[in-house]
Amino acid sequence: ADVRTPCRSFINRAAFSPSNETPTKMVASATTFTMSFIPLIFLTLTLLFPSSISQNFSAPAPVSPDHACNFTTDPSFCQSLLPSQSLSNFYGYAQYLINKSLQQSATFSSLINETIRDKAALTPRAAAALEDCLLLSELTTDFLVNSLSTLDSCDSTTLAEDQADLVHTLMSGIITNQRTCLDALTQASFLQRGHKLYAPLMNGSQLYSVSLAMLTNSWPFKHKKAVDPGRKLLDDLRVGSDGAPHWVNRNIFHFAAGRRMALQTVGSVVVAQDGSGNYRTISEAIAAAPANDGSKGYYVINVKAGVYREYVTIPTTMKYIMIVGDGIGKTIITGNRNVVDGSTTFNSATL
Repeated sequence: ADVRTPCRSFINRAAFSPSNETPTKMVASATTFTMSFIPLIFLTLTLLFPSSISQNFSAPAPVSPDHACNFTTDPSFCQSLLPSQSLSNFYGYAQYLINKSLQQSATFSSLINETIRDKAALTPRAAAALEDCLLLSELTTDFLVNSLSTLDSCDSTTLAEDQADLVHTLMSGIITNQRTCLDALTQASFLQRGHKLYAPLMNGSQLYSVSLAMLTNSWPFKHKKAVDPGRKLLDDLRVGSDGAPHWVNRNIFHFAAGRRMALQTVGSVVVAQDGSGNYRTISEAIAAAPANDGSKGYYVINVKAGVYREYVTIPTTMKYIMIVGDGIGKTIITGNRNVVDGSTTFNSATL
């Protein structure tokens, strides 16, 4: 059998984003957010280090666009997007559709920017909803660039299963972004049929949904996804001979015989409200974080026990930052935004 090395994707996502200051909102809620080391580090590792385990599959046979589109959420719409004379496999069609999605996302971001500039015609609630949509659209572009980079560096026979899972997650997130934008504009009584944003928003939702469906059908291991009713949460957590999960980058995380994990860092700071640390707020610590490509480890922000009444935002240009609290019920971030007071649903979400 032909043993293939799984492909890898390394990309500076921010370089492809319409804005290099796209923030990722961490907390905006009337409900408190309790920070704990284990969930944070598990989430970070899961997102950043896809599987290094390869799968051996034969190259899929090409199919017609009509046949491929029959497996999507909207066959007619799908057929209108694919060149009628083309002949490819599901993977190739998925790449084509995600390319189209990237163009759609850039166009939509441009239209939102145009609309926001006409501030005199906007109510405060509409302006806030449009700001949310702009952020979500830029995140969508970021997700699409990531997905396309991974797919373009592989083919369906060399893509690792965890890479496929990550791309699937990103594409699913894009659909959520669209729905969140639509909800915000609808609640602001701003989006009406015939408005210049209406058709691009609806067409984008259709395009992203069709792209995700095509993508799902391109995985050769998709049929292995049936869930055993008796399966435990961590049954699929494959580990190496050192006891470390397979997705761990061993250049950053080291496992000793006792299975305790050591984290390689490029620096660490302490946030403490009483002034005993380097900073008094989490936002100050994030703003001071250095540029980091992750090759030498994480920049760690240790947040001492206390109730931090702030809204924490991390720009997508800032990578490999780890925030560690003092434990459940000790390090708490809280806010008081809600829709009744004029905040959008997106900005008053619980995280």
